[in-house]
Amino acid sequence: MIVFLFQLAVNLMEFWILLLLMQHICAAHINLNCRNTIICSAVFLLLTGLAIRLLPDDINFLVSMPLSILLTVLLFSKKKFSDLLRFFPAVTIYCVLTIVPEAILTEIMPTFKIVLPISVYEVSLISLVTDATLFIILIFLRHFLMKYQFILHFRIREIIGCIALFLFSIIDIALIIWANNHNIKPINRYLFLTIFIGAFLCSIVYYFYSLFASRIQIYRQCLSRNEIEYLQLQLDALQDVKENEEEVRKMRHDLNSHLAVMKSLCEEKNYEEVRKYTEQLSHDAIFSNGKILTGNHVSDMIVNSKMTVCEEHGIAFTFEGSLTNLKNMTAPDICGLLSNAYNNAIEACLPQQDAYIHTKVNTTRNYTVIQITNSVEKKVAIRGNRIPTTKGDKKSHGYGIEIMNQIAKKYGGSCSLHCSDTEFEVKIVLLT
Repeated sequence: MIVFLFQLAVNLMEFWILLLLMQHICAAHINLNCRNTIICSAVFLLLTGLAIRLLPDDINFLVSMPLSILLTVLLFSKKKFSDLLRFFPAVTIYCVLTIVPEAILTEIMPTFKIVLPISVYEVSLISLVTDATLFIILIFLRHFLMKYQFILHFRIREIIGCIALFLFSIIDIALIIWANNHNIKPINRYLFLTIFIGAFLCSIVYYFYSLFASRIQIYRQCLSRNEIEYLQLQLDALQDVKENEEEVRKMRHDLNSHLAVMKSLCEEKNYEEVRKYTEQLSHDAIFSNGKILTGNHVSDMIVNSKMTVCEEHGIAFTFEGSLTNLKNMTAPDICGLLSNAYNNAIEACLPQQDAYIHTKVNTTRNYTVIQITNSVEKKVAIRGNRIPTTKGDKKSHGYGIEIMNQIAKKYGGSCSLHCSDTEFEVKIVLLT
């Protein structure tokens, strides 16, 4: 019984490793919440238990693992076929990070290989250590990615790269075996082993460093664009203030003339003309300029700036509600949240006729809910609360939603996407 439970535990850890690799590195869309994780683990344990009882030891894992992954994808994935294909690069990465290092250590240091005999089932201590280490790293990576809404999904080029890394690792192992068993001088053998092992380690470090570095650079560029846009809004606001001040000076300059006209009309007892004259003055006042007042100075600048863009492109723009509760948010965060939402909406509306963007804000004592809806020509696919970018440069786009998610989570809220056949909605919930 102990042997059976131990083998189940080891296999379950490897199953979780492959699921985490698929979920966060290989762009799978499997919903791995607590409930679904328990269900898929139970399915795996059931299939593995049956395989251990019914099949030989050397093939039971090869049968139970693919079947468990297949059922997990079919039950909890939004893109079933493509996510099944992600199983293969996940296995490739797993092999490169666990099986290949174990093979290298076993070859160059045979005495280091410690086998734990448990009845008929034997497991290498190196294998346990590498699996446990990779599992802990992936758990930490999952927490990091969820906390900061960071994208680490592989593109096709990177999937091909991981396959190339695996093939290079196989070649490297063959060279290490050759150098270790070939009849050459000890100094040359150690030199070759050092070069081959160093090449393997450097290839792994370079591959994952380039993977993370490219995404961090893109993410920082997106944040920089938000800050630049906010600064531009500030400059526009200062320009508006300057223009308003000039209008005030003109009105003050003409005030005496207006008062003289109204005095003459009053002396003639032409009160109806006085009423019309004052109404005309009120209509021309700078405070009746058609601008939207949201209750927040930064939001005023953003909303009115986007409304101007919509007017230039014939997009109907409405705003309903108040954003006075956003006083605790920093200006760059407000800009990043609203600008990305409106930019996506405007981009979607540009090719349409009779397009519209509507904003509705609902506030309670603790929450502010912002709903931004825009018209769409057809239903947009939403995968894992993300929208696959349709732009040619996929590497530099697609981070706007992630930035919005991060800002919303920073203030204890969320950002969710919904789409019907005619309308797309961004719903932002903030704890205020």
